[in-house]
Amino acid sequence: MMAAAMSTPAPAKTDAARQLLAGPRGTLPVPLRMLLINVDGRRSEAQLLDIAHGLGLDRQALKQLASDGLVTMGEAASPSPLTPSAEAGDELRRLMRAKMFALDLAGRMLAGRDAELRASARAVDSESRFLEWLGDAADRIEAAASAERAQLFRERVAEAALA
Repeated sequence: MMAAAMSTPAPAKTDAARQLLAGPRGTLPVPLRMLLINVDGRRSEAQLLDIAHGLGLDRQALKQLASDGLVTMGEAASPSPLTPSAEAGDELRRLMRAKMFALDLAGRMLAGRDAELRASARAVDSESRFLEWLGDAADRIEAAASAERAQLFRERVAEAALA
């Protein structure tokens, strides 16, 4: 019984999604683009929904990507090979820049009440962990200030991450 649940293929990008991501960045809203970037054929739908939540998207965002022909849901897709490349190094540098920007912005928005966030940021070593941390940071900003301020934080960090 458990084998059937574990064999459910994870959502994967389509060729149309790869072409879209290779093109100009203005074709999708920034949070939706970040969600699409995280669709890799290895993360489960539940993991992707958690990432969507951290980006301020609702549960329908993944279904929207699927209905737009950018993501396959529940169909087997061959994952891309894990070979080191210059692109991987660029992605790591982009992630670290976004992390530093987010730390600085959170520090300013929380007015010195960011010690726990700074400590937890040390564990951020992948995009999925960054998105989890980003969700936590936005929740703390919302609790300290407002939902609008938290959304502004998400948007500014998402823009910086894609720059």
